[in-house]
Amino acid sequence: MEETHVNKDPISEKTEEESENKQLEYPVHPSDVLPEERVNFWKLFKENWLSILTDCLTFGSFGMGVAFLGPTLFDLGCQTSSDLKDMNWVIFAQLVMTLVGSISAGCLAKRAVPVYVLLLIGMVGLPLFMYLVPSCTVFAWLLVDLLLMGWCMGCIDCVANLRMIMRFGTNVTPFLQAMHFFYGLGAFISPMIAAPFLVNIDCTPLVDGVTSSSNSLRITRAQHLSKSRTAFVILGSIQLLITFIVVTVVTLEKMNIIKTGAYVSQSTSQHSLKTAALEKDERGGVSLKHIIIVTIMASISLFIYDGIQSSFGDYIYSYAEKSISNLRKEEGAFLNACFWGCFAFGRLLAIPLATRLTSLFMLSINLGGVLGASTLMLIFHTDKTVIYIGVCSLGLFLSSMTPTAISLAEQFININPSITSCLVVCAALGESLCPIIVGNLFALIGPPTFLTFCLSATILAVIFYVLLVLIGRRTIKYKEKPRTSFIFLYERKKAGESSLIMPSSLKYYSKMQEEPEENLQLGPIKSTSTE
Repeated sequence: MEETHVNKDPISEKTEEESENKQLEYPVHPSDVLPEERVNFWKLFKENWLSILTDCLTFGSFGMGVAFLGPTLFDLGCQTSSDLKDMNWVIFAQLVMTLVGSISAGCLAKRAVPVYVLLLIGMVGLPLFMYLVPSCTVFAWLLVDLLLMGWCMGCIDCVANLRMIMRFGTNVTPFLQAMHFFYGLGAFISPMIAAPFLVNIDCTPLVDGVTSSSNSLRITRAQHLSKSRTAFVILGSIQLLITFIVVTVVTLEKMNIIKTGAYVSQSTSQHSLKTAALEKDERGGVSLKHIIIVTIMASISLFIYDGIQSSFGDYIYSYAEKSISNLRKEEGAFLNACFWGCFAFGRLLAIPLATRLTSLFMLSINLGGVLGASTLMLIFHTDKTVIYIGVCSLGLFLSSMTPTAISLAEQFININPSITSCLVVCAALGESLCPIIVGNLFALIGPPTFLTFCLSATILAVIFYVLLVLIGRRTIKYKEKPRTSFIFLYERKKAGESSLIMPSSLKYYSKMQEEPEENLQLGPIKSTSTE
């Protein structure tokens, strides 16, 4: 091939300039990219493995803090001489503080408070307040302790998600799935550790008649029988070990002993600049109207997903104890562990799937599975076998919905720190409000309302998923992307084409400084073969 240089007329010059702008703002097809520029998830992991593992362990500790309250609810009620209705408010209060922690962490991060400082505060506080739970024999003390623990968990939730998204940009999906897998793993471990030390006695009838000396003695006996103190010490010790790891890694990073990848900070700044440019110029990609609508739709979806997850994790134990007659006492905690175990397995499975399947397809499968499992459980709500199948299915299909929804939103708009905070806050709000709604329905109407609520929320989630996709497909960013399969991220291999995964935003991973526009050579490499 030989290159020819011709004088450009104004029309061709304009066309070339528009083409160059598109190349700078949008992904380039994998077959048009030089091999060394292609996104390689394994290479990205190897370059940042220690930071990724640290964030994953952080989220595992967060998951342990979220899941311990469900199976220990009865024992904590006896410990503080509180009935089930009061304990429902404890769950609500902790989740509200998780929301507050997410909001405050996002605001502090925007006001130049270092992200690693917020991470360390959350990680130090979480095991500390876990250790204090057995000492809270008065309801007010327990409430204060769990409120402070909730703030720490919200801080961790926001900061860990933000660190991962800003590290990998639009190619965050497998890493986000991995981090959320550790959340599910921590949530699975928590009830399994607690189960052998619980007495599982509902002290509500005894609390209601506490004036009776016999009931008072029975409460005291239940308090002495419970060995939950040991469970909280074990959980706190595991979290403390993770905290030591996080402190060590962050310290080494600040001392520049550990390299986290030269492109990380650059990709973050490029991502922010690109988003700002798109907001200012509708011709460049995504209008502000599209950003707002897609953000709202995604936020509502995350509210529902995390609301179902939190409600199910908190109340499946109580539902099983109240509704299934042939269920042994110790099976309640085991059923809870089944949910979180399948939840963790689903997130583990989602890691390789996220590198091969589209977010659109994965989320549709998740919603279909949750809808089917919820319907089945409501129809056969007293059948022990069906409940086990439904619990495992819900855990499996609910597992990857939140990270997949965030990844899907990124395909329609450019997610910056402000949008990330909005998504995390709405997810935390769902975790806060839905369990208290379920708890009140549970206490006032009866256990079956728990399954009715889950099914209704799932139907609503399907509706908002359809709306999100319909609106997202109208965004210019989505329209400018090369057409791909609804199911697979792989392109069908044709003559002269690569079948590697198509990167969502290739230039985030360039380790070179950006050149002026006239020196940039990111355009496609065209072959000159004749037909």
